[in-house]
Amino acid sequence: MKHFLRSILIFCLFLKAAHAQVDCSNVGFEQGNANGWKLTYGAVTDANQETVFQNEQNGTQNSEHYITSLTDGNDPKIPSIPMVAPGSTHSIRIGNVTEGGHFSRIHTEYTVTADNTLFQYKFAVILQNTGADGRANHEPFQKPGFNILIFDSNGEELPCSSYDIQLEGANTVEGFQASGDIQYRNWTVGAIDLRNFVGKKLTIVVTAHGCTRMRHFGYAYFDAECLKSEIRQVADCPDADGYITLAAPEGFGKYSWNNGETSQQIHIKANIGDKFHVEMVPRGSLDESCALGLDFTIGFKKKTAVLAQAICDGDAFALGDTLLKTSGIYVRNVSKSNVCDSTVTLTLTVNPVGKFTQNLRICEGESVKVGDSTYTEAGTYIQHIQQMTGCDSVVTTVLEVVKIDLSVTPTLSITQGDSVHVEPLVEPAASYTYHWNQADLSCTDCPDPWASPQQSTLYQLEVTDPDKVCTRQARVQVYVKPCGIEVPDAFSPNNDQLNEVFYVYGNPCVKLVREMFIYNRWGEVIYRKSNFAASDPSAGWDGSYHGEKTAPGIYPYKIRVELTNGKFLSYKGVVNLLR
Repeated sequence: MKHFLRSILIFCLFLKAAHAQVDCSNVGFEQGNANGWKLTYGAVTDANQETVFQNEQNGTQNSEHYITSLTDGNDPKIPSIPMVAPGSTHSIRIGNVTEGGHFSRIHTEYTVTADNTLFQYKFAVILQNTGADGRANHEPFQKPGFNILIFDSNGEELPCSSYDIQLEGANTVEGFQASGDIQYRNWTVGAIDLRNFVGKKLTIVVTAHGCTRMRHFGYAYFDAECLKSEIRQVADCPDADGYITLAAPEGFGKYSWNNGETSQQIHIKANIGDKFHVEMVPRGSLDESCALGLDFTIGFKKKTAVLAQAICDGDAFALGDTLLKTSGIYVRNVSKSNVCDSTVTLTLTVNPVGKFTQNLRICEGESVKVGDSTYTEAGTYIQHIQQMTGCDSVVTTVLEVVKIDLSVTPTLSITQGDSVHVEPLVEPAASYTYHWNQADLSCTDCPDPWASPQQSTLYQLEVTDPDKVCTRQARVQVYVKPCGIEVPDAFSPNNDQLNEVFYVYGNPCVKLVREMFIYNRWGEVIYRKSNFAASDPSAGWDGSYHGEKTAPGIYPYKIRVELTNGKFLSYKGVVNLLR
């Protein structure tokens, strides 16, 4: 299958027109687009027990070439896989995410220079397996797959350059994990040594495909980076114990150092002239002939650094074994060991730290915001507010909460012509400012005025503390009853000591009841009384006529009263006598 697949790739790449070419600025889609890459798609089927790619067309369909961003989050099917390679801002997803029968491909031409002799790529693969859940079981050449291939300008595949994976059977492929019917590989780093191809143009092809029978999907995420094939000394100078770290290029499947270590980085004692060699076998290859060998010799390094540093007043900056706290230019020679000599010129700027104290007063129930904090209770608060210099300003807030408890009797009643004393209660005691909003008071700026309204009136009071920080409001409703009498509409003279007598109720503005007449149904006066005080039961009618009890029923009445102001009022109506 592999030879047939690669022949199809070569045919597609070298017989089709419109080759794309990418440089290191967008080899990993850093620009947020696929500029420099050629996008193609087509159908995947099988013939003669081999995978066949056919009908390849330029462009894309159904989001089968999707540039991912950090805001995309993680893969919907396998949430443990980020949609962007670690350390990148953009990657590309290739392949159909819902069904098989499709292949998607990206390819480009890449010119190797002395500074990009290592092609490092990153990929994550998600393939839906077949047969494990009882559905149609496919042969290996019919299942989803993914591969990365690199060709020279003659269309020949570079030795040790490929990564090719296709599902086989129901078992999980080596290096993959399973989740239900999905087999996946999280982000993996690979690398290819290109030192023998400096100045030459190479073709890079990345393909993802579903199964050949339409049902099972296969897609992958891909990213790349231009690096140099070299062993790096991570820091110019050794650490305090005289050790340095050497790092081989990432992305190889196996590392073998001449000191016996097998990791990508080694931590070794630094001695001038010591030589180190690492053999690296590309990922996906167990052929030792594919190993890449790199050498490194520890030499003396003289390092000169110019630093500009700003600190805040009160802080210190360590330069070598010296703690610096004042602005100035400092030169220090720091000799780490016999393999490194470091001279540092430091321009140190000490920025002032602002300190401010404020005394604030708020009313209970209100709040004050300082920086990103909100305070509602009395206390002393210290807030650090960051400035553009990087130094925090220290703001001390002494907060006092002013409390005013205002209470009133909400409703009062008087008779027309009377007055009432309105007396609010304010705590704690202080020299408050009072303001009443009505004019018919004995005063509008005193705490307890007399109210003499001619009709029912709502009075509103506003109380403010001496410093005008806090204001409280209250309302008092004064109801005014009209001057005169109240006449009951029924009484029951039945010796039960309840409501035995019919008499009128008068308020203080009534001087005398001058006349009261009660009539029977034929208009005959059956009770008459003159010049008596209101609200006196002894002056009322007991329901008799000539010493005899009258029958139950309705009895009309007429009443005339004299007020204290000399005016007269007349009333007439009926009263119901009940037995």
